[in-house]
Amino acid sequence: MDGRTVMRRILTGWVRPYMARLIGALLLMAVVAASAAAYPLLTRHIFNALADGRAVEVIWVAPPLIIVLALVKGVALFLQTVQVNALALRVTTDLQKDMARALIVADLGVLTREPAGAFMSRIMNDLNLVREAAVRLANNLVRDVLTALVLIATMIWLDWLMALVVLAVYPIALQPVIRIGARQRRASGNLQEHMEGVTSLLAETLQGARMVKAYQLEEAETRRTRLAFDGLYTRLVSLLTGRAKIDPILEVVGGVAVGGVIALAGWRVSAGYLAVGDVIAFITTLILLVQPVRAIGTLNAVTNEAIAAADRVLQLLDRPNLVTDADGAPDPGRVKGDIRFSDVGFAYDSDGADSETIPALVNVDLDIEAGQTVALCGPSGSGKSTVINLLPRFFDATAGQISIDGTDIRQISIDGLRRNLALVSQDAVLFDDTIAANIAFGRPNASRDDIVSAARAAAAHDFIMALDGGYDAPVGTMGNRLSGGQRQRISIARAMLKDAPILLLDEATAALDAESEQQVQDALARLQQGRTTLVVAHRLSTIQDADQILVMDGGTIAERGTHSALVAQGGLYARLSQLQSLGNGA
Repeated sequence: MDGRTVMRRILTGWVRPYMARLIGALLLMAVVAASAAAYPLLTRHIFNALADGRAVEVIWVAPPLIIVLALVKGVALFLQTVQVNALALRVTTDLQKDMARALIVADLGVLTREPAGAFMSRIMNDLNLVREAAVRLANNLVRDVLTALVLIATMIWLDWLMALVVLAVYPIALQPVIRIGARQRRASGNLQEHMEGVTSLLAETLQGARMVKAYQLEEAETRRTRLAFDGLYTRLVSLLTGRAKIDPILEVVGGVAVGGVIALAGWRVSAGYLAVGDVIAFITTLILLVQPVRAIGTLNAVTNEAIAAADRVLQLLDRPNLVTDADGAPDPGRVKGDIRFSDVGFAYDSDGADSETIPALVNVDLDIEAGQTVALCGPSGSGKSTVINLLPRFFDATAGQISIDGTDIRQISIDGLRRNLALVSQDAVLFDDTIAANIAFGRPNASRDDIVSAARAAAAHDFIMALDGGYDAPVGTMGNRLSGGQRQRISIARAMLKDAPILLLDEATAALDAESEQQVQDALARLQQGRTTLVVAHRLSTIQDADQILVMDGGTIAERGTHSALVAQGGLYARLSQLQSLGNGA
C-alpha cells in the first residue's frame, strides 16, 4: 500500500471523527506561526528606531510588546501541544481498540497461522511507532510548515532578492532528504518484522520455560535470544543512522544560505539599498527559519517510518474473515439437537493461499439424533478434533454439508449457532478473573444462585468454598492458581450454566489423574443428560456407554457401532481397546 493511501485511510477512518479538535489545534498553530514571524519585524522596527535616534520609543514600547508577544506565543504553544497530544493519543488508542477487536473476532484459521507474539507486536510495537509519529507530526509538522511559510513571506516582504537566494538554496536538500525518507520506510518495515520475531521468540521461550529447564536448554535459548537482539540492534542502528544524515545536510544548506545572504546584504547596505535594521531583521528571520525547516526534514523520515508501521496495522485490520454470516442468516433460537454430517470434507490451508494443502477430513457422514451421545476415537491426527471444530464453525467445511435440525449451519447466524453449543476441552481455558466470573463466562447476567447451582452440579462447590474468597477468589493467569482437575470442573460448571442443547467434549479428561478424572466424569455424566453430545476421547474406557462410537482413521470414519459390537468386529477399535487394556495392566 503506498504512503498516500495509508495516510488517507488513517485520516478518513480515525482522524475525521475528531475534526473539531483538529481545527482548534490548527488555529493555535497559526497563532504560534504568526507570533514567530512577528519577532523579526519587531527587531527591524527597534534597530531602525535606534538608527533614527528614537531610543525613548524603543525603551518604553518595545519591552512590553516583546513580553506580550512571548506570552501569546507561550500560551498558544501550550494549548496546542496539549490539544494535539490528546488528539494523536485518541486516534492511536482507537486504532489499538480496532486491532484488538479484529483479532478477537478473527477466524481461528487467521489466529493460528501466525504466533501470538506477532499479533502482540503489531498492537504494541507498531502502534507505538505510529503514536510517536502522530504526536510529532501533529505537534510539529503543521506548525513548522505554517511557521516556515510565514517566515518566507516575511523575508520576501523585507527583501525579495535575498529571499530569492534562500529559496534557491534550500530545495537543493530536498532530493537527498526524500531519498533518505524512502529508505527509512523500508528499514522501518524490516525492523518491525524483526521485532515481531523477537516478541514471538520471547513469548515462546517464557511459555516453554518448563521444557527449557527440563531439557537443560537455557544456553541454547540464551543464544537464540542474543542473536535476535543483535539483529534488532543492527536494524535500529541502520534506522537511526538514516535519521542522523538529515540534520547535517540541512545544517550545511542553512550555512550556505546564511553565508550567501550576508554577502548579498553587505553589498546592498553599502550600495544604500537596505537599512541596517532591515538586514538584521532578515538575518533574524533566516535564523528562525532554520529550525522549522530542519524539523520538517527530520519529520519526513519519521513519517516514512510511521507509514511502514501503519501499513502493517491496516493489513491486520483488512484481513478478511473466511467464516462469516450469510446475508440475512436468521437466529435459529434453541435447537432440538439433531446433527448430520453429509459427505463432509475439510483441508487446512497451511500458507494462507487459496489452495487447500492439508486434508483433514474426507467424505465424513454421520447422524446424531437429539439427546444421543456419539463418541469419536482413533489415532492422533485422524480428524477427531476437526469434526468438533467444524460444528461451531471455527472453520467451514470445504466439501459437503453440516446441518442441525435439518438446516445447513452456514444458513443460520454464527451467534445463534454458537449459543446452542457448549464446549469443554482438554485445555480448560480460564481468564484472569474470579471463579464466579469464569463460570458465568457463557451467561454474564447469571445470578449468584445460578452460578452456585452450576458449580454444585460440576462437583466444584466444595473446593471453591475451601478457597480464600470462595467464588470471588481470583483464578490467576490461565487459571494457574487451580489444579488441572479444579480448572476442568470450573469449565464444566461454565457449560452447565450455559445450558446449551448441544455439548462438545474434546478430550475433556485426557490430562487428569485417576481421582480427578472420576470426579470430572461424574460431573460430565450429569452435564450430558438431555443433551446431544459429541465426545472426542483417547481413553476408550470413558466412552463405552456412548450410543454410537465412530472410529476415525486418516480423516475418514473407518468403523462405527457400540463398544461391544466394535470389540467383536476385531478391527481398529478392538486393537486400540486391547492396547489400552494392556497399558493399564489388565
